[in-house]
Amino acid sequence: MSRCRGRGAVAALCAAALVAGCGLPEAAPHVRVVALEPAGPGVAPELAEAAVTFSAPVDPAGLADGARLVLVPADAVKAALEAVESEEGAAGLAQAVPARAALDADGTRAALRPDAPLRAHAAYALVLSSRARAADGRPVLDAEGRRRPSIASFETGAAAGPPPAPVLTEVRADAATPEAGGEYAELANLGDGPLDLYGHRLAKRTATGALSSCALPQDAAVAPGEVVLVAGGAYDGRYALPAGTRVLACGATALLGGIANDRPPELLLLDGRGETVASFGAGGVAPVCANAAAVKRDPAGPDAASNLACAAGSPGAL
Repeated sequence: MSRCRGRGAVAALCAAALVAGCGLPEAAPHVRVVALEPAGPGVAPELAEAAVTFSAPVDPAGLADGARLVLVPADAVKAALEAVESEEGAAGLAQAVPARAALDADGTRAALRPDAPLRAHAAYALVLSSRARAADGRPVLDAEGRRRPSIASFETGAAAGPPPAPVLTEVRADAATPEAGGEYAELANLGDGPLDLYGHRLAKRTATGALSSCALPQDAAVAPGEVVLVAGGAYDGRYALPAGTRVLACGATALLGGIANDRPPELLLLDGRGETVASFGAGGVAPVCANAAAVKRDPAGPDAASNLACAAGSPGAL
């Protein structure tokens, strides 16, 4: 019988050699995340599924029921991380995209299949908890071999079908007192597809040249051919609007905190990526209209000085 003699490091090395000589099997490698999909820009809003692929089978608990895997808008990633890492999991997370969870028969791919198309030109994230387990009960590691959550971020592109055509057609900067109750901007959709305002902001150019903006209602959409008014929270309904005309709030009191009436109004409609999708008076070309509205002569025409004029205004109607 072999014996280890000596002390300290010598004895430890000897013991290790004896164990190795016994031929004990090495532990199987931990299951890892191989891929999260989709990722990056240009993802179709009609996404069939968002999925995680693993290097070996995983335990369906938490993955087949959406507790440890969730799809959310990008601004809800923090809430999603807290939820998937909690004891309760993310099954009841309010910000989660409604989706059906599924685990492939071989247990190596977990997917979330959205119940409806995602919003166009919006950012999303697929979030996997560090508490996901392999089929053998050990923790699932991320792609780098560390025990931590995995996140795949992506952005959707244009929705299928005809596109919208947003146009800022009229702006009232000089309204009767109280001005906050009467300032407005008119927004029309001249396209054949709906205009989803999720992530959109209305911005004004300030005297310093900087942009100041307010968020439009995130659940609002403008139908093809529809005209809506955008006003501050203190809008007092003083104008006779066509039946069914909606007023969307943007600004706690006055629209955009107030539109100066001593210089040309310059308004921009920005989408969720911060890109300008419509403008009124860009570059300072709009007229200064005292006790009147600035309007586009031809709503479908260019945002140019030749197409802008002062008029009595017709809020809600082109």
